[in-house]
Amino acid sequence: MTNYNQPYLEKYSGRSSRHKCPACGDHNSFVYYLDGNTGRPINEIVGRCNHESGCGYHYTPKQFFTDNPVEKERFVAPIRKKPIQKPQQKASYIPFLYVERAASYNSSFVLFLCGLFDRDTLDSPTVERLMNDYALGATKDGSIIYWQIDTKGKVRTGKIMKYDPETGHRVKDSGSINWIHAIMKRKGLLPEDFNLSQCLFGEHLLKMCPTKVVALVESEKTALVGSGVYPEYIWLATGGKSQLSIEKMKVLHGRTVLAFPDVDGFNYWKDKAKELESMGFNILVSDILEKNASDQDRIDKIDLADWLIRDLMPDYKPAPNALDTLLGINPVLKSLIETFDLKLIV
Repeated sequence: MTNYNQPYLEKYSGRSSRHKCPACGDHNSFVYYLDGNTGRPINEIVGRCNHESGCGYHYTPKQFFTDNPVEKERFVAPIRKKPIQKPQQKASYIPFLYVERAASYNSSFVLFLCGLFDRDTLDSPTVERLMNDYALGATKDGSIIYWQIDTKGKVRTGKIMKYDPETGHRVKDSGSINWIHAIMKRKGLLPEDFNLSQCLFGEHLLKMCPTKVVALVESEKTALVGSGVYPEYIWLATGGKSQLSIEKMKVLHGRTVLAFPDVDGFNYWKDKAKELESMGFNILVSDILEKNASDQDRIDKIDLADWLIRDLMPDYKPAPNALDTLLGINPVLKSLIETFDLKLIV
């Protein structure tokens, strides 16, 4: 059924707003009722007389529309109904037993971490802490599993990535990033309507350490390296530059957050932080890489992990990008690129 806006009586001021009364004929005493949508008089006989003689004429819109029902459709407009918003679909979860089954040191990246930390000891207390804090897992081929566990201890998904155990660089030619929920769906272990709603990597640590300052980075690798070097912070990862979303950040409301973007993400995160600050978040974006990165660092798109690893492993070098690799094979390409202003498409 259509709902209608009702006309209302406009309060006038000044003689110019007065009109001729249909009852007593006075030209300066009659006030019209106006249609609330258009501002036009409903009818020249619909209004109130305010003449000092006490004419008393008063014909309301309700009376007029009762007497003239067809007229109502000309003056009142239907209310625009707000679109019905569908309720947000709840996140789906993976049973925690899969996290327990996958717990393993046998990933190439954990092997790299063992060479990075505690090299002067027979055991690896730092790596052991990282394993336990982040519930790190491994696949049969040595890829690491970064589980996404929320503040309620619910498992959202797991990201599978493979690294070179000597350099700590991601092995990109072994295939793209894979996801636990996608694999389980293909195997029929999760329902087809599984609703993935990602959370911050390491988010579950927030309840375990309610007073610690949060250090926020882009990649899971950086979070682990940062936690190994500076355990006094809770290190969380968004999973990428563009993943600094309001939905993911809700759990950090009320916490002090230090954000460490990759060298190519400083401006984006700075702008995003301003938006979050306007919503009451306490977030400070570090400019350590922005101020100190060399030209080569910017070409290599280093992150905080690269910066920290340099102090721990002086011979460490960030993974070269594709263009650097091509130039190393054939230096003549440099002159061609400069001459024709070529750009690498990857």
